[in-house]
Amino acid sequence: MKLTLLSTTALISAGLAGFAASSRALADEGVQLGIGGYYASAAGLILEQTDKDGSAGHNTRDVVFRQDVEVYFQGMTTLDNGVTVGAVIQMEGQQSDDQIDEVYAYFQGGWGQIRFGSDDDATEQLGYLIPSASNIFGVDSPDFEFGNDHGNGFSNGNFQTNDTLLDISGDATKIIYFSPSFGGFNFAVSYAPDRRGEDSYSYWSGPGGTTLSNNTGQVQDVFSIALEFDQDFNGLGLASGVGFAEGQWENPMPRQGKTTWGMNAHLDLSYSGFTLGGSMAFQNNYTTLGAGADFLIYGVGATYSWDLWTVGLAWSHGDYEYASRTDEDDLDIIEFTGRYDLGSGISLDAMVGVNNLDTPASSPRSDYTAWQAGMGFYIGF
Repeated sequence: MKLTLLSTTALISAGLAGFAASSRALADEGVQLGIGGYYASAAGLILEQTDKDGSAGHNTRDVVFRQDVEVYFQGMTTLDNGVTVGAVIQMEGQQSDDQIDEVYAYFQGGWGQIRFGSDDDATEQLGYLIPSASNIFGVDSPDFEFGNDHGNGFSNGNFQTNDTLLDISGDATKIIYFSPSFGGFNFAVSYAPDRRGEDSYSYWSGPGGTTLSNNTGQVQDVFSIALEFDQDFNGLGLASGVGFAEGQWENPMPRQGKTTWGMNAHLDLSYSGFTLGGSMAFQNNYTTLGAGADFLIYGVGATYSWDLWTVGLAWSHGDYEYASRTDEDDLDIIEFTGRYDLGSGISLDAMVGVNNLDTPASSPRSDYTAWQAGMGFYIGF
């Protein structure tokens, strides 16, 4: 009953599973290349937006068109000893400062999978989003969100939505181990020596063959571990999990602690088309703003599916503390989402919701509220 995260990991896993069926016959020919990916787009409408200084979103547009596209190049084969070997390269479909998103190689057998390369750490790999009916909208790190929180000075170190998929090391080059499933239990462990190592290649523009260890604003030695339980009990699906990660700031700023750590957790129940679930994430000392700059994000959601339709309602709350400013921001998002499946991996999606940012009276930022709606589609390939 595991919920679809619509992350690159979930999409690639589906593609690799299909490709594996014919890989053994082709083992003597080496790795065979396959192509996959997705195209998502949406039209967003701001129905109303207000802030406490009366500027109503600082002259932002009421209508916006967006798209999100990625192409995956994936190759795999199964050796005579039964070990599957493969590699994945994910490329952004639009021009980007980070044109290659994630890239890694893996070795997989009955003992689990070892992955090496630029990819999310263990806490995100086994994390769950707050349930949403949509493939592209939601209250927890969706593809598309139309509020203008940033225009009011808000910054949560991520983007203008809440995100329960804790990932301290980002897509830094790392090693990850995924265990096989034991009675519904499985776990993952990852280690990244340097977050700046994302997309690193044979030579790095640092002191030489290795990276610097005293960069301001960079995290190093990030260790992450996550445990998941996913099982069906006579039609009642239960999925739960918890993750922990810790890293060290290379060159801490004044009043900033040396260590940053965090955890996330989720619990989801499903039965007869209904899904009810919640997720949370916490991270301590998460920015260069000073020791005690923490965030706590949590929320719940419910969906119901019948025939080709799925509808859902969800809420998320983010509490962002800024130690050096002695204040905090609270971001609440509520969305009603819907999806109609046109075919396998193809859907029409819609949402209506409200995005509300609450700031202290003494804050240089503004309170902000946006009522928004969106329609779009998703094509997986």
